[in-house]
Amino acid sequence: MRILVTGIAGFGGRHLLRWNADSGGHEIHGADRPAIDSVEDSAGLLAGLASYRALDIADPKPVAAWIRELEPDAMIHMAAQSSGAESIERPVETYRVNALGALHLLEAVRTLGSSATVLLIGTSDIYDASAPSRRLREDAPIRPSNAYAVSKAAQDALGELYAASYGVRVVRTRTFAHTGPGQRPRFALAGFADQLARIDAGNLPPEIRVGNLEVVREYGDVRDVVRAYGLLLEKAPPGEVYNVCTGRGHSLRELLDRLIAISGATVTVTTDPARLRSRDATYLVGDPSKLTQHTGWTPAYTTEQTLADLYRDARDRVRRESGR
Repeated sequence: MRILVTGIAGFGGRHLLRWNADSGGHEIHGADRPAIDSVEDSAGLLAGLASYRALDIADPKPVAAWIRELEPDAMIHMAAQSSGAESIERPVETYRVNALGALHLLEAVRTLGSSATVLLIGTSDIYDASAPSRRLREDAPIRPSNAYAVSKAAQDALGELYAASYGVRVVRTRTFAHTGPGQRPRFALAGFADQLARIDAGNLPPEIRVGNLEVVREYGDVRDVVRAYGLLLEKAPPGEVYNVCTGRGHSLRELLDRLIAISGATVTVTTDPARLRSRDATYLVGDPSKLTQHTGWTPAYTTEQTLADLYRDARDRVRRESGR
């Protein structure tokens, strides 16, 4: 299968390539915004790709040209501004990339008459998470609470529209929080792991700075998540939406405590007002029943293994930076 992947140089894109190398065997063509010579570990990225293209997903003409030239069997749309905190500072750019980028891709598929299946990678942040301790199904109400979530809710609605009104073969995901090796420290658990790794290296005092630790989230493993994407492309009927999630919730405090134990560090935990968000959902855990029913997917990684791999990756990276 020839698959075009947007956002290929990002966290999920790189893990998708590793999954494909291990088990997929598909012909992957990737695109991302930066030129290849400015992409970190460009050689490793190119090793898993049939081709790479620098592409602004919000510019419709190059998007259409890419699809026209390569005539894919499928597309995985991962390109996004994916930080909720960053979206508060840059709402216009977030909407341009996330909503208009998806619109241009779907419109190109429609106008070109492509029969490619389009897997739109969405987020659980669009849900109304005001009901405590209730696992969210795909029919839960939509109530985005920040600029990122609004932009992704628009993407989700556009995917539904293009499937229902124009016959584009769209499969949507609402992917819940996930982590793993290679995630950038701007995200909560990866940020904790990075701080612990710098404490281990002697670069920081033994203090972890945190935001709200009382929120309950599920944190799947990115390696399980990209495997779910592959199964959805192979098995999911178009026009449907799927939670990609484990169904297991944990407070951030619990996960931080487990990371600290894995690191072996003795630290104090300090709340940093700059890390607090005014509209944080208190409970955001999904129901994976539909995904499992249609694809047979279940998570392979335990939370403990994911956290251990996350910390080891951060520690090794910091040690390389420190020349140790």
